[in-house]
Amino acid sequence: MTFVVGLDPSLTAAGIAAIAHPLYAGTPNVPRCVSVGAGGSSVATDAESALRIERQRDAILRSMPAKVSLVVVETLPRPNPNAPGKHSERCGLYWALLAFLAARKIPIATVSPTTLKKFATGDGRAEKPAMLAAARELWPHAKVRDHNAADALLLASMGAHRLGWHEPELPCHVSPNVNWPKGIR
Repeated sequence: MTFVVGLDPSLTAAGIAAIAHPLYAGTPNVPRCVSVGAGGSSVATDAESALRIERQRDAILRSMPAKVSLVVVETLPRPNPNAPGKHSERCGLYWALLAFLAARKIPIATVSPTTLKKFATGDGRAEKPAMLAAARELWPHAKVRDHNAADALLLASMGAHRLGWHEPELPCHVSPNVNWPKGIR
């Protein structure tokens, strides 16, 4: 069985969602959604931060299914001027994940936060509660516990639509502005 995976990378609570290919999934096709992560320290050394990034990368990758047709990853938001260190750590995690996937020739699509919000709700400025509601409405049988898992599920949904596994249900689901990898129709 093969899956489309959505990743919302974060060091404290990364969202990971996997949607099975409909030919091999049960009825109803219930995506698997999880969030993984742990809090950090504002006084961590660079070495401690590097190890934390590595641990989180490994936790995210262990949460993914073995056979993946496509991974759809949310790109990084703009840096918060009040917490520049956190942005650089998140960048480290983002690129570590992409490097791992690329080295294994797993197709990667990247989606901006604004595009994801527009896909989910029709509004590129949607807040977290609206995103959570959109994910739960689109996949009523999935256990979507938090906004991280919701974002990941919506990312995976974009990939499943692109691969033709599921039909878009709302006008905002059609033709999102996504950096699709070559060979993904």
